[in-house]
Amino acid sequence: MAFAVDENWRNKMAWKFLARAAALSLSLLLIACGGDSGSTSLSGVGGGSGTGGSTTNPDTAQVGSVELVASPVSLDTSTNAQSSITARVKDANGVLLEGVPVSFSATNGGTLAVSQGETDEAGVASAILTTNGDPRNRTVTVTAQSGSSSDSVNISISGTSIAIAGPSSISLGASTGLRVTLADADGNGIPNETVNLTTNLGTLSASTLTTSSNGVVDVQLNSGSTGGTASIIASAFSGSSTVSATKNIVVAGDRFGFTSPAPNTEVVLNTTQTLTMEWLVDGNPVADGTQIQFSATRGTLDPANGVATTTGGMASIDISSANAGISTVTASDPSSGLSSDLTFEFVATIPDDINLQATKTQLDLGETSEIIAIIRDAENNLVKNQEVTFSILEDGSGGSLNSSRDITDSQGRASTIYQAGANSSGRDGVVIQATVAGSIVDTVTLTVARQALRLAIGTGNEIIEPDTVRYVKDYVAIVTDANGAPVENANIELSILPTGYRKGTYAISTDDNWVIPPGLVFCEAEDANRNGQLDTEDSNGNDLLDPGEDLNGNGVLDTEDTNGSDKLEPTNSATTSAASVVSASDGSADFSLIYPQSHCGWVKVELTATVRVDGSESIESSEFYLSCSASDLSNVDVDPPGGVEGLYGRAQDCTVVD
Repeated sequence: MAFAVDENWRNKMAWKFLARAAALSLSLLLIACGGDSGSTSLSGVGGGSGTGGSTTNPDTAQVGSVELVASPVSLDTSTNAQSSITARVKDANGVLLEGVPVSFSATNGGTLAVSQGETDEAGVASAILTTNGDPRNRTVTVTAQSGSSSDSVNISISGTSIAIAGPSSISLGASTGLRVTLADADGNGIPNETVNLTTNLGTLSASTLTTSSNGVVDVQLNSGSTGGTASIIASAFSGSSTVSATKNIVVAGDRFGFTSPAPNTEVVLNTTQTLTMEWLVDGNPVADGTQIQFSATRGTLDPANGVATTTGGMASIDISSANAGISTVTASDPSSGLSSDLTFEFVATIPDDINLQATKTQLDLGETSEIIAIIRDAENNLVKNQEVTFSILEDGSGGSLNSSRDITDSQGRASTIYQAGANSSGRDGVVIQATVAGSIVDTVTLTVARQALRLAIGTGNEIIEPDTVRYVKDYVAIVTDANGAPVENANIELSILPTGYRKGTYAISTDDNWVIPPGLVFCEAEDANRNGQLDTEDSNGNDLLDPGEDLNGNGVLDTEDTNGSDKLEPTNSATTSAASVVSASDGSADFSLIYPQSHCGWVKVELTATVRVDGSESIESSEFYLSCSASDLSNVDVDPPGGVEGLYGRAQDCTVVD
């Protein structure tokens, strides 16, 4: 069967075929050539060989996954513990990505130091986790994120512990000392942490204490009148970081305690003190001849083995000491562990020496310092209960003492407070004396001088060339008081003015450098009163031209600049980077000198720094020629800055303008 074919339809089909063929040919051409200049490699696809790591642009990288690893995954609470954190980043096809940023974070007090925040050719970014001095037992979660992908790892930190030291048994009505120690994994005491204490029997002297610098707190347990077992619990930190310890102490039905001397009794050195114990069981004396063991933290027991036996439930032992201080005597039953403590003090009573000190010897106006006298006997023991008198022998500041007398404590210390006056005393201008026993004296000297009384300015041996026309030279100003201590926040005013200039020409030295030869004429600066104006008349209207400020005699009044103003020679060649600077905590302040390179070597200037504090003024000046960079004078084939001829001419006569 024959069909009639529309000619228009035939032409349309032919055109579509040709268009598809052309598109296919163009596509093959682009693939063969690697794409046009605007093409971008896909994530994870190398731009050349197609092998090895990714060269992905990190801005367009499509991160597929992040794998996080920690080594080790458990740390102790020692100060040097650390774990290496490694994040490996891949695309969706598992190809490692290079140059991709990774962010790290840590919870629960973990501290991260990021050593590599962008993946390397192995697709790895890394960080170090440390405890950073946080002693808590805890779990830290570290997270690494790149793009929209992330991974986390948990790191366990442990090793901190708490312990209670004390007797295993005490008697009814007795008290005993307990020591609680909080320590990290290395056994180092943890300071300034709160320790909570509880007991189910008896009472504690405190329920909350703060650990000392060595991680220790001391607490007293009073057994009360009921027997049983006291369970003392000490804990620190909170939540999952809590550490705790329990100490069980049997409160026996026995009465086992000291009857004399009374607690905190003061015993004079080298005298014998008798210690007496009473031991009752169910209200009846223990059997005669029962042994009690004594021990002491200071002093010598008699008998030396510390063993005494009971008679009628009582046992006694003697103790004496040649050195002063607190002594705790413990009496115990060796068989049951029953124990009791007594604390008293050995004291020295005959002063032989006094040492006077001050907590601060350099004072601001009105500032205070504690004046401390330490009293010792002939055997170097600290002497307690001695009256010490204080007096001011000299004081140019007009200061005062808050008290003229004090009584020494167990540390042999007596003290008063000195308040500085409103004026400077000069170095060691305050003399304070302390006296004990009427004739034993010592003195201490103080300085009240925290005013800005000293000022120094200086520089190094380098010149900075920020461009081809300027020199910059760095300077420092240092402000101290009369005692050499730094003065902070002092305002230092700066000025730089010319003092004169020399005339002549550069010469070439034997080592082929440009030099300004010695002996050139020097002309004084004409602005004698430094008011920045050429003064032609005095206050009476008299003409000052002869001589006036025309010091060089060159008739400068007849010479005018382009503005028609009379000239002063030389001009101000240099300036400072700031009109004033403020001293830092070390008393120093930095600034720079800036001047044209062409002025170096020819103009002499005076740099002045001035500081004023509380009506006191200090001025420091330094006069010098503006220096040139050595490198600018080392090539004689190139003219020195400003040319070979001097800035103000070459004639060796200040009156000649040439």
